[in-house]
Amino acid sequence: MISQLSIVKNDGTKKRNAILIASLLLNIILASSTAYFVYQNSVLTTGISQLDRQVGDLSKELHSLQEKDNITQYQLQYYKSWAGKYYNASGYTPSASGIIGRSSINIVAVKEVQVSQFENSYEGVVMTAEVEIRRGEGRLLINTQPKIGIDLQASGQTAEIVVQHITGVSFNNLDVILTIRGESETDVVDGPSAGAAITICMMTALQNRTTNSNVFISGTVNPDGTIGKVGGLPFKALAAAKKGAALFLLPPDQSNVTITIPKEENPMPGLTVVSYEQEQVNLQQLLLEQGYKVHVAEVKTIVDAYTQFVQ
Repeated sequence: MISQLSIVKNDGTKKRNAILIASLLLNIILASSTAYFVYQNSVLTTGISQLDRQVGDLSKELHSLQEKDNITQYQLQYYKSWAGKYYNASGYTPSASGIIGRSSINIVAVKEVQVSQFENSYEGVVMTAEVEIRRGEGRLLINTQPKIGIDLQASGQTAEIVVQHITGVSFNNLDVILTIRGESETDVVDGPSAGAAITICMMTALQNRTTNSNVFISGTVNPDGTIGKVGGLPFKALAAAKKGAALFLLPPDQSNVTITIPKEENPMPGLTVVSYEQEQVNLQQLLLEQGYKVHVAEVKTIVDAYTQFVQ
């Protein structure tokens, strides 16, 4: 009897030990599985975070390229128009005059600012254009102080053509010295948009007149005296407003501008996607919303714009 009881106890102990071992193995397996899934979740979370940053960087880069393309398109249109008309217009040689004078005018442009490796932003900058006309050999001399990185040769030559046609004054025996002054070195990305302002400055220099410092204009100048479209107007108008502009002149059909608005979305916890949406707004209303009372007006020709600067 005792032997049988001993055998039963031993069997029971073996079963408990087997159960304990199985339970321990099961717990080890479960713990390993849990640790593996936690690790995998961490890897996935890290991967999502990296993808999120990459999407954000690509979105910022795309936004920067879209802004630059907007500005560049108008420059290309201007150069195309100028190349086709310049040589025909440059043959105009009205009677000579010995008028000599100086004048200056505010000009607005857009400069590119690098925010990060993937993102460039744009902001308006106000500079001063000074024109001095003296007896000479029909040269156009352009100087920038300090280095500004702005292309003004085509705009200056077209301005001379337009001024000759409007005033009847020949530049054959005159030298035009155009100086652009900025507050600091910068890379301006849209030189042609200063064409209208430079033309007006040449006209007032011929008459030794000053321009109204509260009036600003952004627009290219075409050989026929019309004012052409430009990009970056929201940046330029804001820069002009900060400098005390009371009147901002721009090309026809550009009072309503397209601005880009960043929009953040969170499709899942820990994931933020930044996209950019374009919205069309009225430029004068946009300035008013930012606290600036600036009258925005469209002008078709240099003559129309000139009258606003010499009143």
